[in-house]
Amino acid sequence: MTENYVLYDGACPACSRYIGASGLAGNRDIALIDARTHRALVAEHAKAGRLLDDGMVVVIDGVIHYGADATRKIGEIGRPAGPAQRILLWVVGKAPWANALYPALAAGRRGLLRLLGRSLIDP
Repeated sequence: MTENYVLYDGACPACSRYIGASGLAGNRDIALIDARTHRALVAEHAKAGRLLDDGMVVVIDGVIHYGADATRKIGEIGRPAGPAQRILLWVVGKAPWANALYPALAAGRRGLLRLLGRSLIDP
């Protein structure tokens, strides 16, 4: 596995849509990892205070990005295919209000999972 990766909730439609919009699926230098199938990696990040229910994790060149910083990094390294995807990456990751918006997005993700009857990731 590459040392560069995005760790996200593959069971969350919003997370999956953001990752899909990023265009990173075609990048062989960055692994897209579903947190629900890599529990040891989730536990490693949780031990360091990075809970996956509160934010994604992006590791690029040994630098760990978490939460709003992770979505910003995805916005920087992503290669969206079209204008709608570019707008999504900008609004969530790179816009001036993106950091302030992130806690609401994380809370919305938890609510969406509840509505869909899906469990959270972290214990």
